[in-house]
Amino acid sequence: MRLIIATFLALSISFGSHAFSGPGKENPIVTLEKVGDAKFQLKYLAKPSGDVTVNIKDEKNHIVYRDVISSEKLFFKNYDLKKLGFGSFQFEIVENESGRHEDFKVNVTPPQSKSNYHVNKRILDQRSIALLVSNLDETEKTIRIFDKGEKIHEENFSGKNFGKRFTFENLVNLKNITIEIKDVDGFSKFISAR
Repeated sequence: MRLIIATFLALSISFGSHAFSGPGKENPIVTLEKVGDAKFQLKYLAKPSGDVTVNIKDEKNHIVYRDVISSEKLFFKNYDLKKLGFGSFQFEIVENESGRHEDFKVNVTPPQSKSNYHVNKRILDQRSIALLVSNLDETEKTIRIFDKGEKIHEENFSGKNFGKRFTFENLVNLKNITIEIKDVDGFSKFISAR
């Protein structure tokens, strides 16, 4: 179980940090990295030849924020876009004297809700699995089981814990089985049976 949690944590950290740079550039001078739900870090990795202007534009191409940075060395600058709301934004970075110009498109989306349940799965044999769900908020959840994307079982449960053995008579093995657990708020988690 600890290995599964550590793996999910490592994946969420690796997917949570996105670096943006110009297309096809191996050693970009300017990068933009997502460092939080609506937070981005601009990295200027060379000495600018003059002021650097950062324009943040909304979906209608209107400038919603402007920042002029005077620096004689490389710099990092953080931007928090949560006050601008959700949507698509464009970072336009212009070095005034050299005319160097970079654009980055980003999306600010609502933070993902956190799971209010934990799942433990055990393979019993080539056709059977045991599933134990700790229902942290004790609200109703739905379990749906799919074979090659086709729903073959659906069941609702509530209470603190749910445990059940599932045996699939018409399967050769469990490799095409996927289990979805969904709460009333729409948060769902898919689990491979293998």
